Amino acid sequence: MKKIRLNDLGEPFQKAVADGEPLVVEDDQGEARYSVHRIGKPTEQQKEEALRGLRKLQEKADASMKKHGKTEDDLMRVILEDD
Repeated sequence: MKKIRLNDLGEPFQKAVADGEPLVVEDDQGEARYSVHRIGKPTEQQKEEALRGLRKLQEKADASMKKHGKTEDDLMRVILEDD
């Protein structure tokens, strides 16, 4: 992946992305060639909500595996079967 500083891009590009909306760059035939999305940092509240969701998902997965008599090793074996 290449990285470039926003200030190194031209003013039309800077204006186009200034509001934070996703941007699609088209070629001369109108075909979409690139898309640009702002990368934002999550707030502390968003981080906490995400962690709560992950914990809840982990609890559900653990309960389901226990209910079916499966272990994490069983799961890893199935995931890595074709590797």
